[in-house]
Amino acid sequence: MKNKKTTEVSFSLALKFMLLLAAAMLFLSVLFIGLLNLSVKNKQSKELRESAALICQTIVNGNIDDLDFITLPYYYITYTVYDESKDVLFTNDSLLPLLDSNGKVKEYFEKDYFIDSNLNVRFLTQKVSPDGVSSVTVETAIDIENDSAAKMLNEVPRLVLFALLPVLLLAFAISYLISKKTISAFKKLRQDYDRERTFTSNVSHELKTPISIIDGHANLIKRWGKDDVAQFEESINTILRETQNMNGIVSTLLELSKLEEGQVKVEKATIVVNDFFKNLQKEYPENVVYENSEQEELAGVQQKSSLTLYSDEQKLHQIFIILISNSLKFAGPECKIMLSAIQKENTVDLIFTDDGPGFESQTIAHIFERFYKGNQAHTYEANKSGSGLGLSIAKTLCDLLGAQITAQNNPSGGAQIIIEF
Repeated sequence: MKNKKTTEVSFSLALKFMLLLAAAMLFLSVLFIGLLNLSVKNKQSKELRESAALICQTIVNGNIDDLDFITLPYYYITYTVYDESKDVLFTNDSLLPLLDSNGKVKEYFEKDYFIDSNLNVRFLTQKVSPDGVSSVTVETAIDIENDSAAKMLNEVPRLVLFALLPVLLLAFAISYLISKKTISAFKKLRQDYDRERTFTSNVSHELKTPISIIDGHANLIKRWGKDDVAQFEESINTILRETQNMNGIVSTLLELSKLEEGQVKVEKATIVVNDFFKNLQKEYPENVVYENSEQEELAGVQQKSSLTLYSDEQKLHQIFIILISNSLKFAGPECKIMLSAIQKENTVDLIFTDDGPGFESQTIAHIFERFYKGNQAHTYEANKSGSGLGLSIAKTLCDLLGAQITAQNNPSGGAQIIIEF
């Protein structure tokens, strides 16, 4: 569900970014096309004026007939010279209509002017008086539809569109990936912040109890310790015990911190599971039971005493010491702990089972959390809770070794921990 939500948010952000980019590129494209169009118009206006000036100069200097020999600097310019009565005196395009722009460059469009096309020209008219009395009009024009610059200008929007689509798709893909990573990083940062805030709150709560006890017994010593030897001894012992508890909490927190910050190195080697369990049995001969059967069928899966693992034996030993200590604390010093191993197709399971009361159903999902104390699930020494960090360290060590640890109640009774490699 969280991954789906992240994907939805990333998609939404990427889409908004793409639309924003599209709007920006569209604005820049329109601006570019507008400037390009203005440049083309200015160029055409310049060509019309230069051509009209050359024709006017020719008329002033000579005769209208000299226009037969005139060569305009732009071969695609059409022109017409007509008098005040609209009689055409000279033209290089008989189809060009007689227009008047009053000395300004203008555009003229007439639909279906030709049999197969429209008339679309940019033109300029200037009046000139060859004899100082009468005047003639010089009209120059450019066919916009056939002008190469105008044609290129018309193609620009299409080219921009084709160029815009892949850029937008690429921008969407990149922004999607960036936003997804950013959201994931932000969520992780948020989780880290929430975890540390909870961690700080729990630490404060855990240290508050022994500090209060120490403070109370210190006051008892101050009041009656000099006169009451029994009270003095009891308070001193309590202070020492609570000091040890505080030291244990601090040491455990430092160990957790090192594990989570990657300061602990993993040194893997081949572990013979049979020998590993035998060593645990030697350490706790009154509690740990491990049957060395060469071959045993268990739930249809073959169990082998020669089973091996490739892992860090010291850290695996630390995990089992935590589990054994936890059982001895809550199931009682007389509890029996059974160890077994099962090799499956792709995994190896190390199984830890005790004969205590097991877990209450509501505690199983939380027992590997920091400072979680499911004492109500046990009957032995329920008033002595401990720090609630042991199983959290076991979980962190399993993560470090690439193993998965789970908890459940054994069908035949007792708590069961499975470490899956």
